[in-house]
Amino acid sequence: MHRLFNIQTIEKALGGFLESFPQINDTLAMRREDFTPIMINNILEAYTFLNDLLKQKMDLFTPAGLHALLEMNHLVLCGSDQETRSQYYHHLQETRKSFVKKIKPIKDWVLEKKESTEPYKLATGFYSRMLSQPQLFLEGNHRTGNILLNYLLISKGAAPYIASAADAKLYLDISGDIKFTDKDRALDNTIKMPGHRKRFQEFLAAYTKDEFLC
Repeated sequence: MHRLFNIQTIEKALGGFLESFPQINDTLAMRREDFTPIMINNILEAYTFLNDLLKQKMDLFTPAGLHALLEMNHLVLCGSDQETRSQYYHHLQETRKSFVKKIKPIKDWVLEKKESTEPYKLATGFYSRMLSQPQLFLEGNHRTGNILLNYLLISKGAAPYIASAADAKLYLDISGDIKFTDKDRALDNTIKMPGHRKRFQEFLAAYTKDEFLC
């Protein structure tokens, strides 16, 4: 069985990131929405859910796992509270429709490459495909994408990446470059995207940490 995510160390790291985020945001090439305690709670719920899936040996990129993969985004956006879910009902339904239309080429790529591709390249390939335009989810692509790339990393025996004050600027700036690349345009695929992927792959190799596993 894969190792599990250490919820306590992740919570501590995200708390430090939260305290530093206003200063980090001021230095980014493109400012982000505020990072909030509610976001942290939702992310921790998603990791707890993912730990349960890992215990069940669920593969998120098989047909049976796609519902759980979508649920990761729902948890990131609004947690598991049913009252909150009801408030976001229509948005979650639209997210589901969008997800169904966009997931197949991403899923197929992961399933094709998963066994033969080294962990940082696999995680980067997935992350760039889901984050670039058009994005996989309607909202929460960065947060959900980070959790899912960590799932792929640990599935290949590597450590995960959790944002910290020391390295978040570089992570967010590279992610922003990927986000505003159009995966459907040949120019971006042949020139821009490989450069962003190479930088992100090197970033993961340098900044993943075993302390976030137990």
